[in-house]
Amino acid sequence: MGYFDSEMEEMLEVYLLETKQLTEQLSAVLLEAEKNNTFTEEDIRNIFRVMHTIKGSSAMMGLKDLASMAHKLEDLFAYYREQQGGSVQAEPELFDLLFRALDFIENEMDCMAADDYSPNSADEIEKDTIQYLESEKEKAEAPEPEVAEPIEKEGESGNPDSIRIPDALEGRAGTLARVSLEKGCRMENVRAYMLIRQISSMCESMESYPKNPERDQNCSEYIAENGIWILFKSSKKDEVIETLKHGLFVAGCEVVYDKEEQAAKPAADNKQEDGESKENDFLNVRADRLDKLQNLAGELMIHMLTLESELEKSGNTELLEGSARHISRLIGEVERTVMETRMVPVSRIIPKLRRVFRDILRDQNKEAELVVNCSDVEADKSVVEYISESLMHIMRNAVDHGIEPPQERESAGKPRKGKVRFEVESTIGELRISVGDDGRGISEEAIRQRAREKGLFKRPEEDYDFRELCEFILLPGFTTNSEVTEYSGRGVGLDVVQNIIENAGGHIRIQSEEGKGTTFIMVLPLTLATVECIRFKVEDCRFSMPARHVFRFMEYKECRQDVQKIHGKDYIRFEDRMVPFINLRQFFNLPGDTPDTAIVIYLNSSDAEGCILVDSMYEQKRVVIKPLPPLFGGNFRNTGIGGLSVMGNGKICAALDTELVISRYERE
Repeated sequence: MGYFDSEMEEMLEVYLLETKQLTEQLSAVLLEAEKNNTFTEEDIRNIFRVMHTIKGSSAMMGLKDLASMAHKLEDLFAYYREQQGGSVQAEPELFDLLFRALDFIENEMDCMAADDYSPNSADEIEKDTIQYLESEKEKAEAPEPEVAEPIEKEGESGNPDSIRIPDALEGRAGTLARVSLEKGCRMENVRAYMLIRQISSMCESMESYPKNPERDQNCSEYIAENGIWILFKSSKKDEVIETLKHGLFVAGCEVVYDKEEQAAKPAADNKQEDGESKENDFLNVRADRLDKLQNLAGELMIHMLTLESELEKSGNTELLEGSARHISRLIGEVERTVMETRMVPVSRIIPKLRRVFRDILRDQNKEAELVVNCSDVEADKSVVEYISESLMHIMRNAVDHGIEPPQERESAGKPRKGKVRFEVESTIGELRISVGDDGRGISEEAIRQRAREKGLFKRPEEDYDFRELCEFILLPGFTTNSEVTEYSGRGVGLDVVQNIIENAGGHIRIQSEEGKGTTFIMVLPLTLATVECIRFKVEDCRFSMPARHVFRFMEYKECRQDVQKIHGKDYIRFEDRMVPFINLRQFFNLPGDTPDTAIVIYLNSSDAEGCILVDSMYEQKRVVIKPLPPLFGGNFRNTGIGGLSVMGNGKICAALDTELVISRYERE
């Protein structure tokens, strides 16, 4: 058994979810407040509330160190709230302290699910918090009164007659208490249930209004306005009242009446059965279950394709056009529903980016602002997780390599404070992310020098244009920094970014101008589940490509005369320009001759355009693209094949990486 017992393990998932939301709120408040070195009155209230909540919920989970640390920080902001009033000018030391506490909480949360978890000590943070609070008190002109949360006495929290006692409880024997919760605590029905659970073992009988709040989310509004009414009988009445008063999110507890001596007929449904289900009335789906559901939907699609192929072979058109088509449509609906369920806002990674941005600026004594333009773009959860790590590397790179120190920027005639832009937009089936800075830009000569030293030129150096040179910095071990720092100099980072992006079926492109800045552009599919594809054939080989890249089909015999040789490569005139013309038979060294009925497909993506020559078309279908097996090796993707899919007849179809095919054709 791990640190948490079986009863606490049931609550751990709720605790982690709630605390994660609170730490995200705290991070956003701190990053915004640090811009002006000021905590507004609202900031102080929010931080106090976050620490108060983390203190209570951590204590409930038995996390004494974490609860104690949160309590000390709560005391600090209680001092600001009660004694200072209004806004507070904050020193950098306070932000450093709060970010240390935030990191401690997040690190603890990352480890809690492990079987060998053991809470770490927060003594240093507690000690520094106490010292900071003392120093703040010493700065005050007059001695400040000790700040403590007021504890309400029975009957002082309000007039019992001002809120009507529920008919179901009025006049019943026992002790009737009304517990009011803090405003804006959310999930009031769950909070009320947790209070009832805390005192249940101390009571001989107990009844609440609303009844069974954990099962009725609609009662949250009533509890928020009127509180939770609890009628109980207990030989430990004072202990029960004290427990309710000091419960999590409790704003006040009043005893309305005490009629324990009166005889009363016990309600038949007053006692809670042992083993009764305590399910909360909200849905929190584990990510691995969504992954499994996605895989099952993909398998359904594959088997449906097989069924359709077999029905077509047997000539059973009635079944094919009837039930089979209906089942296929339903499977498509299931697949789309799963995809929609997995979609999350890309903006959820922005707090992490802001934190990385803030830390490296402080470490390197640089000045810059992060400009975010993310709107409401959503992508598959897996895609967002993939790009999260990549963006951390790119953000560090933008500040470390790109943004100059303030004095250097002023000498170059630039504003003292640099600018890093993070922009996200979605096009047809694709997610486009760019991270750009207005810093030094990439030095072409520095890359050439480093490439010579590492022997990276495979053809005459003068044949490499700037775009190809920029791709060298994506190679493992390549760096133009001669000095190793915490953030750069080891050649590890951008190669990791490229691997992550390519594994997600995307591409990365670099634009730079020396002295002006650098922009990294990443293009990825919105979802990794299924892709709308065009399927075609060359000789006996079957290929597919994303339908979003296909713009036109042409008969080869009608446009053959538009093909020309330019520097030994075939190009075809399309509209008013020459674009690469790729004969897939020659590109993959396949046998046979091009038939007269061959088809030319015009492709256009965010990074490349061109035409490819294929023998014949199959169909347009939404298919499940599987990654290449590790057996093929890491470099097999460079052939232009990015994955595989299974056709209805069981044969394998190679998924083309169209941008890589065009890029490879132009270079070789």
